[in-house]
Amino acid sequence: MNTSDNSTSGGASTPGAQRRPQPVQWDLVFFKVRCSTLQQVDERDIDQDLTVSQVEEITFPVSPHRLIENSEVFAGMFHLPTSENQRVEGRDKEHPIMLEGYQACDFNALLRILYPTPLDLISGAFKLEQEEWVGVLNLSTRWQMKEIREYAIKNLSKLSLSSVEKVALARAHKVSKWLKEGLTEILAESPIPPLDELEKLGLKTACRLLWIWNQRVSTNASPQGLQVTLRSIGCYNLNCQAALFVNSMNCRACGRQIAVDDPEAMYFFGNCSVTIHDRGTPGPGRGTLIFNSQYLRCRHCANYPINPQNYPCTSCGQHTSYSTFRLISPASRPNPSTNPSVDEVFKEEIISYESWDQ
Repeated sequence: MNTSDNSTSGGASTPGAQRRPQPVQWDLVFFKVRCSTLQQVDERDIDQDLTVSQVEEITFPVSPHRLIENSEVFAGMFHLPTSENQRVEGRDKEHPIMLEGYQACDFNALLRILYPTPLDLISGAFKLEQEEWVGVLNLSTRWQMKEIREYAIKNLSKLSLSSVEKVALARAHKVSKWLKEGLTEILAESPIPPLDELEKLGLKTACRLLWIWNQRVSTNASPQGLQVTLRSIGCYNLNCQAALFVNSMNCRACGRQIAVDDPEAMYFFGNCSVTIHDRGTPGPGRGTLIFNSQYLRCRHCANYPINPQNYPCTSCGQHTSYSTFRLISPASRPNPSTNPSVDEVFKEEIISYESWDQ
């Protein structure tokens, strides 16, 4: 039997056509993220069909299709064609895809969102700490994971973020909603936060906030446009920020109950004027609003509702005369519609962040 190969002529082989670069079939991919700070991360089960990611020398199993589905960055990277003999980073542990400057805890938190456990699905919630949600927001923003980013913002918004935290997070991760909320809340605080707190937001921001505040509390203040509640009436002691009234009371004339936070229960009467007491200290708290309670009127009976007497402060113990009440709360400021707003002063920055949510 002739077993020779007659498929070639003259013993010479015919070279085949050059193979075009083809997309890599990513059955297993390795990532290594370098960061100078090592953090402990819980281990996860390994599956042969998963992509393996290594962060700060810790190996993570990650299914490639979830990264491709949720991230424009990874979708583009994994679909790049390569030649047959080209070494592809990420195909083995010795040649991982290097990601610089990321944290293991952030990556681990993102994996928990991308690959929920049965317990996560049964409970219907991911039990992540605030810093873990911030990590998810950080990576989803960098890697263009729109739905994951929105989910992280939604869950962080449920937490008790301070006004300064909102502004800092807004600027780090381009969240317009938090920027507006944080700056508005800072302006609503009474007194305004200390200068060292404002400086954390940057000198330019601190200056803008102080300018808005001073525009709202000008030395030409009048009772027109001012609102007053029982809780907004404070101790005359300029070093004390306590309210004189913390509970509801009845109008001295008609007996109608005045809720402690009801801005419609009382109003300033006629040509009442408000005295600006200069505390002598620079900043938005320099001008303190002082008024005589006999210029207040009950909206129900049009008589003055508070007894003309001295009132003890439960905080500092000092007595305050009815003729030297001090306005201390946001309700005592002029109507913000007639003053510069956060949306106007920080308009360009807010618009630039809104583009990230389109």
